[in-house]
Amino acid sequence: MKPIEQAVQVMPNRTLEIAKIYGKKSLELFDLALVHHKIAIENSQNKATEICQQKDPKNIQELVSKHMMNQVENLFLLANSAYQIGLDSHQDVVDIFHQQIADNSALTHQALSSQALSGNPFSTMTLTAVKTALDSSHAAISSAKVAAAKTSDIAMRSFVTK
Repeated sequence: MKPIEQAVQVMPNRTLEIAKIYGKKSLELFDLALVHHKIAIENSQNKATEICQQKDPKNIQELVSKHMMNQVENLFLLANSAYQIGLDSHQDVVDIFHQQIADNSALTHQALSSQALSGNPFSTMTLTAVKTALDSSHAAISSAKVAAAKTSDIAMRSFVTK
């Protein structure tokens, strides 16, 4: 178990961890958008060259249709990748919150099991009520964790990457 001072010092740093995660994921999104834009420009140039080289109007119509399908597919892949980055950042933040909950629980348990509270009968009654409330909140947190894990799992399974 961590000493109280160490646990309290770690807690504010989690805000910085979350900020770092979102900063990193934002840069990944910018990079993704720039790469997509670069590929889109190259594809546009190739499409224009292919269309200009065609002599038969029927082939031009087929080429335009093919290019449109490729463009839609590329946009879908871009959205898919951006969604994956969002899911990854959400999962990282959820992991930090889970660690925060565990640390707070350990800190509360350590404070409640302190020797200073054990001798007084009023403290004993109060501690019993507090422990009952904590047990209820732990049960609620556990069920929320399970629900969040199931929701995340369903989202991940429905999200297919290529």
